[in-house]
Amino acid sequence: MSVDLNRLKHFSMTYVFVEDEDVVCEYEQTEQDPVVAPDGNSVSFSLRNIDQNEDTDIYSVVLVKKADDEFYIKSDYFDDANEPYPLDVETSDDDVKFILEGEDEDMYLYGFFE
Repeated sequence: MSVDLNRLKHFSMTYVFVEDEDVVCEYEQTEQDPVVAPDGNSVSFSLRNIDQNEDTDIYSVVLVKKADDEFYIKSDYFDDANEPYPLDVETSDDDVKFILEGEDEDMYLYGFFE
């Protein structure tokens, strides 16, 4: 299924630390609406931690679509904000789950349809 970034209206992210699955960080999109590039191949938005006692920063995220099944994420959440990290993609009728598996943590970015 092709993912139309124009249809994704809200984003959230879950970070799971692999060594201790009890440690999970939840992030929600800020009030500002996502901005889709004119060519429809990227969308920008900001995320903040749901638990503001844990992390008060706001992170910029760019989700890039290179092909129907090829997506990358760039974010100042990562050490190198300009590094594009490849994502696995799972789609359903309600949302799209973008998955980044790391050595120590897994990230699940959810994009919800209108």
